[in-house]
Amino acid sequence: MKCLIGLGNPGIEYEDTRHNLGWMVIDGIAEQKKISFKAGKGRYFEAKDRSGTFLLIKPTTYMNDSGIAVEHIYNRYGLSSSELLVVYDDLDLPLGTVRIREGGGAGGHHGMESIIYHLRTDKFPRIRLGIDVDTRGADDKDFVLSTFEEEQSDEARNMVEYAVNGAMEFIFCGIKKSMNKYNKRENKDMINREEN
Repeated sequence: MKCLIGLGNPGIEYEDTRHNLGWMVIDGIAEQKKISFKAGKGRYFEAKDRSGTFLLIKPTTYMNDSGIAVEHIYNRYGLSSSELLVVYDDLDLPLGTVRIREGGGAGGHHGMESIIYHLRTDKFPRIRLGIDVDTRGADDKDFVLSTFEEEQSDEARNMVEYAVNGAMEFIFCGIKKSMNKYNKRENKDMINREEN
């Protein structure tokens, strides 16, 4: 069984913030597959695919303690690290970029630091979604907890939809095919930026 985990913060005040992109992708998958979330047996919401092919998780621990919920899920379902896919926002990537990897460090993301600490490995698949660097000089914490500007909303929505498709590819075809197919957008975007 594949387990997809979207990182974010619970509470209506965080609903549409940059830091909740992971939750937005997981919600998009649930909507596409017409499945609903319920309270899990730990600090998370879960939605199970009817066929038992995959499980969707939204930790409710707040971002910095995400590893507590992920470790509980990991042990409860007897998962291997390769069956996990963690979806989260990334300050170091331009808005609209979707980057899929088999493993790697936390890159300063506190939610990922918590997961790596609790699982004692960084060898699990992930999808990173670019939220861009703040050019207004705001504190990183304030920036990630802010909503997208009106002129960024279409790009953010398209990025979430693209990541939903990349996650579905992971579920049914595996991480390598997901990377090969859905990391192409990143390369195209990089070329376009260099040409302009």
